[in-house]
Amino acid sequence: MSDKEIFREKLQSLISKFEKDKNHYLSKGYPEAQVRIDFLNPLFEALGWDIENKAHKPPHEKDVIVELSLSSGRPPI
Repeated sequence: MSDKEIFREKLQSLISKFEKDKNHYLSKGYPEAQVRIDFLNPLFEALGWDIENKAHKPPHEKDVIVELSLSSGRPPI
């Protein structure tokens, strides 16, 4: 199976997951941080990103760097 086919399968799985509980995922009670865990991280992993730094790269070479929130306590518009 090609990388493209593997990606399509993973993407379709995420789409199916969303469609199955769409009302929950679109509700105001579904937190933004959970979107990252449930959908964004798996999407980037499907694209080949090392989200969890499993390769143990030094901080300046990581695929993903988590930035501190400068939140005002309000959700983004």
